[in-house]
Amino acid sequence: MNQAAATTIRHCLHVLRLERRRGCDDTAAPGGAEKLIRHVVGQLAGTDVPDRAGEALRRLERDCRGYADLAPERRRPLVERALRLLAAIAPDTPEPESESTPAPHRPAPLAWDDPVTELTGVGPARAEALERLGVRTIGDLLRHCPARYEDRRHILSPRELQHGQNAVVRVTVAGPGRRTKPWRGATAIIPVECGGEPADLLFFHQPWRADQLQRGEELIVVGTARLQGGKVAIAVSECERIKADGPPQTGCIVPVYPGTEGISQRMLRGWVQQSLKRCEPPADPLPECLREHRELMPLAEAIGELHFPANLPRQRRARHRLAYQELFALQLALARRRAEARAPEKRAALRAEGVDAELVGSLPFKPTAAQSRAMAEVLRDLAAERPAHRLIHGEVASGKTLVAALALAVAARAGRQAAMMAPTEVLAEQHHETLAQMLAPLGIEPVLLTGGLDTEGRGAALQGLEDGTLRCAVGTHALFSEGVRFADLAVVVIDEQHRFGVRQRARLSAKGARPNVLVMSATPIPRTLALAVYGDFDVSVIDELPPGRRSPHTRLLPPDRREHAWEFVRRRVAEGRQAYVVCPAIEPSQEMAAAEQTFDELASGPLRDLRLDLVHGRLDAESRQAVMAHFRRGEVDVLVSTSLIEVGVNVPNATTIVIEDAERFGLAQLHQLRGRVARAGHQPWCLLLSGSDSPESLDRLAVLTRTSDGFEIAEEDLMRRGPGELDGVRQSGLPALRIASLMADAAALAEARDDAFAIIHRDPALALPEHLPLRDLLEQARGGELWTL
Repeated sequence: MNQAAATTIRHCLHVLRLERRRGCDDTAAPGGAEKLIRHVVGQLAGTDVPDRAGEALRRLERDCRGYADLAPERRRPLVERALRLLAAIAPDTPEPESESTPAPHRPAPLAWDDPVTELTGVGPARAEALERLGVRTIGDLLRHCPARYEDRRHILSPRELQHGQNAVVRVTVAGPGRRTKPWRGATAIIPVECGGEPADLLFFHQPWRADQLQRGEELIVVGTARLQGGKVAIAVSECERIKADGPPQTGCIVPVYPGTEGISQRMLRGWVQQSLKRCEPPADPLPECLREHRELMPLAEAIGELHFPANLPRQRRARHRLAYQELFALQLALARRRAEARAPEKRAALRAEGVDAELVGSLPFKPTAAQSRAMAEVLRDLAAERPAHRLIHGEVASGKTLVAALALAVAARAGRQAAMMAPTEVLAEQHHETLAQMLAPLGIEPVLLTGGLDTEGRGAALQGLEDGTLRCAVGTHALFSEGVRFADLAVVVIDEQHRFGVRQRARLSAKGARPNVLVMSATPIPRTLALAVYGDFDVSVIDELPPGRRSPHTRLLPPDRREHAWEFVRRRVAEGRQAYVVCPAIEPSQEMAAAEQTFDELASGPLRDLRLDLVHGRLDAESRQAVMAHFRRGEVDVLVSTSLIEVGVNVPNATTIVIEDAERFGLAQLHQLRGRVARAGHQPWCLLLSGSDSPESLDRLAVLTRTSDGFEIAEEDLMRRGPGELDGVRQSGLPALRIASLMADAAALAEARDDAFAIIHRDPALALPEHLPLRDLLEQARGGELWTL
């Protein structure tokens, strides 16, 4: 480092120490501490400062913006961080208050994005093992949350132990170990002294332990006590040597982390402790007034207490703080996205007087109150001078397609264009047929655009959309392919939106200039999931079934009653009804084979005298349409299918659905499948066949036999499977929640939503000094991390 840079650092250190002595009142540096930091970073640019240190300096400069507007308690961590960082860059520069006292050697400070190999004790082999846990950086390690905790505040003596008790004891190895024979599967027996009394440690299937532990070593042992004939033995589940320089292991609450081969709990605890000591204190991104209002623990304190809690109440407070911050960051991103989506746009306003009355008047049925409410909300959105951004969800078969038809009709009548996208060709074809019937009385003819169209039909559709002569299109992802151009796309409706990723939905929306967007879900969405994933949308709930729709009676049949299902189908067909048999797609490559095998078994076996047909996603569009047409006309008694019939297929005479290997489906998907027979005027039936003997799986399936309420089922599915397993979350772009649980932290989610939306309402650009740190939090959320230093 050149002399000028070293002089700059010495001067800066002197001023920052003065700033610290004055209580961080921003009077030590002429022009303020922010200007001083900016000056030193500029002076050190282009010098031989290591890249990592240079990046840390730039982060420090960024975090010091708005220093003058911060409270003194928020300034102090920045000053301490700057002192340590500059002292590390110029290690011969004294850091203590007394310039005459040489600074003791200290390990270099760490940043969250530093690799774990910067830690003492982590070489390439251990770094590779840590990578199996998803731990590559210091930040990954500090976000590697304990799976549970062991309360080692109460070390028991042999006299306090009871047979079968799980306990923590402190022992000293009393002599050489021995092992039982033979070697394979042998047990190591180690004599120890525990509280002045003899005992044995039993290591089952670990014979090498007999040679590993040496006389005089002190151990902390977790295990199950075995008392027999006055002799005490401990069947060991975890054992650690006590080291004076290691993390505390007794008299405290000890974290137990998710682990991997080659990495012990002691190693993980030591590295976490080392990281906490060497990492710069975090600048808390949450405004002070918010922390006080919600009584939140400071961020640095929460991270420390999460790993090494003083007591369990403090661990719960630390967890709550970090869970809240995760949820707040998520809601802040949604609030910002909602504000951007709702920005004024005069061309978004669509007015087509009387189109709703004309559409409803042409229907052979009267809309339900829930449908009418949703239609009124959509009309109000479309008339506003800002783009609509609405989620429509509700019960299976509740009539969401009518709401979509209204939005398409308004756009077409306003002289503009609309598009509706579905995830599969089967559903797109079904929607096209239904919408064509609904919109024909209004003189609107939707065009179908899927990947299965022939060249001539596709060319005509593309030309009509580009020149504006076609006002309405229904299709699959082919709608947002590169060759599709709309003259004036004003409304986008996305059905089964959870099957499309964020980018796919955005690509269709990009076909127009900020079009109105409606997304629809075929099944109800739990409230917590709606807040977490769709919090930037207005929401319409259709919670009422049209007249004549009946809830299916659902039965769960074990393997020995499988023949009863086919006999039941035969009786329903004899009454003039039809049935579905649905096979799970274990893997895409096996989808067709599973359906074909079931079809062959039924056609040559229990249903051989009935008319059967087969449909699956690998049939070409023409063959698939022909099969469905035969089934709708009653020319097929039983349709064997994959789950592609779960949405959109409408055959009122089909009153029975048999679902093979039902345990392979989620509850919401099963509820959606049985909705295919809820359109019948006769009593519908759903028979669930399961070969599973898992009590958990059978208990989960039994939920469907107890209730037909889709909202209750959706909540149950979320609770049992967790949000990460649900399609809506996997496709939503929702960052992974490391701490928070949408179910357990529902109250914190609601609070975080209120707080985040209130802040964005007051300060959309996050320009106020107290909101500047939230910009970084927002970027972290967009990058997939919801809390960091």
